[in-house]
Amino acid sequence: MINYSGYMQKRELDKLPLIGSQKPLQTVKAFLSCRPWLEAQGLQFAGTFVKGIAVGLAPLSVVQPINTAGIAVLAVLAITKLGERPSISDWLGIGTIVVGLFMLGRSLVGVASKAFSYNPFVLWFFVVFFFVVAGVSLYHGITKKGEQAPNLIAVASGVLVGLTAVLIKLAWNDFGSRFWLHGFRHALASPYIWLVFFLPFVTLVLDQTAMQRGKAIVVVPITTGMSNLIPIIIGIVAMHEPMPSTPGMFLLRLGSFVFIIGGAVILSLRKQEGTQAQPGQGSGRRSVPRPERGRVPAS
Repeated sequence: MINYSGYMQKRELDKLPLIGSQKPLQTVKAFLSCRPWLEAQGLQFAGTFVKGIAVGLAPLSVVQPINTAGIAVLAVLAITKLGERPSISDWLGIGTIVVGLFMLGRSLVGVASKAFSYNPFVLWFFVVFFFVVAGVSLYHGITKKGEQAPNLIAVASGVLVGLTAVLIKLAWNDFGSRFWLHGFRHALASPYIWLVFFLPFVTLVLDQTAMQRGKAIVVVPITTGMSNLIPIIIGIVAMHEPMPSTPGMFLLRLGSFVFIIGGAVILSLRKQEGTQAQPGQGSGRRSVPRPERGRVPAS
């Protein structure tokens, strides 16, 4: 759902004003008046809601890699529907992700679940560190021009998406504790809940900006790859999520992480093609200069 929404968004972004090219209110009005784009956002938030339930029920290091499966769908749609030419590396990346998912599924068999717990010091060290990484990437992505700028914005967006998944996990635990001890009103005071509602709006703007300036088949894998790497690290190191007990299954689990994230990296290494989009035009279309109002173009 999330990655199909990415395809829908990219399709409509070619028709919408380039973010930052005009006054914010004009840009917001143009986006909110585009019904297909709003439908894409509805699908995006529906997918995020379902993902939030999955995060509350299963380990982060399992849910996030499975979520990466959608990259393959997005890549195929970008190739077949958006006219983005495929290369050998594109198909290699898609195949690597699919193999990694099968490896991950096999490694889940026979692994017992455990009660949610975490090391506060390690957890918040990683959370603060990754927030700094997102800030630095976003700064360089906005201030620097060139084909790497949308990739840096995508990195920032992916980091924030990964941190959102971590916060969802914490929100489930904090909300439940507050609810059973003090009731529903006190549970709504959980700061994690408000962060979980706020961050998706930030990542929404970053996603649109990155996709307008780059290609969906490049920036989306970067976003998804980063959003998977962070929960895997925090889930295993800080939240002590269970891993397979036998050496073979343990290696299979680690291999699945390498294949899934590696496939996303392979897709992200695809070079940008063509020139950058002009304000008001999508990155996937060739810009055509328009004559000024009141003047006749020279023959």
